[in-house]
Amino acid sequence: MPTGDVIPYMVLDQHGQPVEPVRRFLRDFLARGHSAGSVRSYAFDLHRWWRFLQAIDVPWDKVTSAGVRDFVLWMGQAEKQRRSPRTKSAATAGQVNAVTRKQYLGDRYSARTIRHNTAVLRCFYEFVIDAGDGPLVNPVRRDRSRGSGVQQWLPAMAALDQTRAQSKTRVTDLGLPQIRQP
Repeated sequence: MPTGDVIPYMVLDQHGQPVEPVRRFLRDFLARGHSAGSVRSYAFDLHRWWRFLQAIDVPWDKVTSAGVRDFVLWMGQAEKQRRSPRTKSAATAGQVNAVTRKQYLGDRYSARTIRHNTAVLRCFYEFVIDAGDGPLVNPVRRDRSRGSGVQQWLPAMAALDQTRAQSKTRVTDLGLPQIRQP
């Protein structure tokens, strides 16, 4: 949510109050010279994480690597929230534009988005651990032998995609609250 504060975007809890650890993180992130667009991107990723934690009823400072794994798996199968339903663009979702050679946005989160989200979470938890405000161990693992971020969970995501394709049933959302956008 945009603000009139020094921090251009802020994550709010279910009561409309700023999430304090995220506010401190974004303030530090901005002070390190990152653009307002980067702050917005990080805020949306952390907002998505906070909604997930709310849905599974786990406090942010008590989450484990299994919780992060579940978040990555959820992102791999969840449909993105939209302000309005797709119209003509539904036919082109996931296809490549012949002129720009860029892929049209799909209805699900891409692997790149999932990797970015896990990188943001890792940075956030490193920040709160260094500040002495968070858990003792970063729940976002960095497995150097198998790659970092989402790569360690890609086989599980592929199995989920295969199961979804075989059953032809729609995997439903976790009932997360709506995101407020500017």
